[in-house]
Amino acid sequence: MGDGMMVRERLGGKLLHACAPLLVWALHFVACYVWVAALCAPGLIDGEAPRRWVPGVASVLALGVCLWLAWRARHVLATASEQTRLLDWASAGSAVLAVVGVAWTSLPVLMIDGCA
Repeated sequence: MGDGMMVRERLGGKLLHACAPLLVWALHFVACYVWVAALCAPGLIDGEAPRRWVPGVASVLALGVCLWLAWRARHVLATASEQTRLLDWASAGSAVLAVVGVAWTSLPVLMIDGCA
C-alpha cells in the first residue's frame, strides 16, 4: 500500500472523527422531530403513546455520546501533533457545538405537549 493511500485513510478517519458529534446531533434532531410528527399525524400512533420519554431518552443518549466525544477530543488535543492539530480542534469544537445543539433541540420537544 502506498503512502498516499495511507494518508487518505488517516485523513478520512480524522474527518469522520471531527464530524461524528455533528452526525449524532443530526440523528437526534431527525429522531425527535419524526417522533413528534408521528404523534401529531392522525391515526399513526395512538393517543396513549408516551409523549415525552422517547425524545427524553434520545436526548440523554445523544448528550452522553456528545459529551464522551468532547471528553475524548480534549484528551486527544493534549497529545496532538502539529500535523493533525487543526482536525483535532475541529473535533473538539464540533463536539461542543453538538452538545449545545442537542440541548437546544431537546427544549421544544420536551416542553411542548400536544399538537398545534
